[in-house]
Amino acid sequence: MPRLAKRQAAVTLSPIGQALLGDYINRVAFAPGGARLAACSTSGQVAVWETASLNPVCELKGHQQSAMTLEWHPRRQEFATGGQDGVARIWSADTGEERAVLSMGAPGSWVEHLAWSPDGQFLAASAGKILRIWSIDANAVPGLAAEVPVHKTTVSAVTWMPRGGGIVASCYGGAWLWKIGQEKPVRPFPYDGAPLTLAVSPSGEYLASGNLDGSVHLFRTDNEQNWHMSGYPGKVTSVRFDRNGRNLFTVAGPSLVSWNMKRFEGTGGRLFKGHLGWIRDIACHPCWSIVATVGGGRAAMSLGAADDQTTVDSGSE
Repeated sequence: MPRLAKRQAAVTLSPIGQALLGDYINRVAFAPGGARLAACSTSGQVAVWETASLNPVCELKGHQQSAMTLEWHPRRQEFATGGQDGVARIWSADTGEERAVLSMGAPGSWVEHLAWSPDGQFLAASAGKILRIWSIDANAVPGLAAEVPVHKTTVSAVTWMPRGGGIVASCYGGAWLWKIGQEKPVRPFPYDGAPLTLAVSPSGEYLASGNLDGSVHLFRTDNEQNWHMSGYPGKVTSVRFDRNGRNLFTVAGPSLVSWNMKRFEGTGGRLFKGHLGWIRDIACHPCWSIVATVGGGRAAMSLGAADDQTTVDSGSE
């Protein structure tokens, strides 16, 4: 494991509620404001709950195969999903109505990654080596705004920089920052390996990648400084900054480790215990000190509390 500060005891999660899906959960995400929580599963099932009570709001049907990814619109009560059927779908979270279907134009490719721009005007989706960006208006038919030049290998993660800073996409060899309309990347973030997941801090100061080799790499976006944290028990499948960027949460297998970014030195990671089984995904609440985790074999979603850090545990046995 990464070095854990001796002065920080491991935090134990305490389950206080539960909701179920019928199959393995692939992705979990909070709505803007955090009042709702949505998840998608390998059966294609997509569901929305009230965060405080975990009472169901609606269940959406549309993906005939696995729903791989899900992302909420940053300002509206709607979200996008993508899956093995090779399309991205946009849904109303209030009614469960399907607003639009966006084709990637690559037969046999899975839509594995989605990301809304911070202002909600654009939705990026990747399938294989292709990354497309759509213009999304609340009252108009979505239109294709741009297509990033084909990557050398499969796109492994996508995220947007704040304040119109562009979009970051990764594949084997690192990540690259792109601006819509430009044929070449604005900046590379080289890494000698395979990033699996990306996250940008709310200020845009840091870019974090979780990697296949069991490590987390942290880049400064305003200079060439970077840090490397290795020693995880397996590939790092999820990295997320909390609402104010003070903590970076990282997941590898059954391990959930947070890093304090206020005085970051590459040491002092804090281990969270109590999640039953392997963790598949995490999400940070946009307003509260809450983290949602997904995993385990029973496709369960449960609330949990951890000392001074309340946690929504979407894991299971």
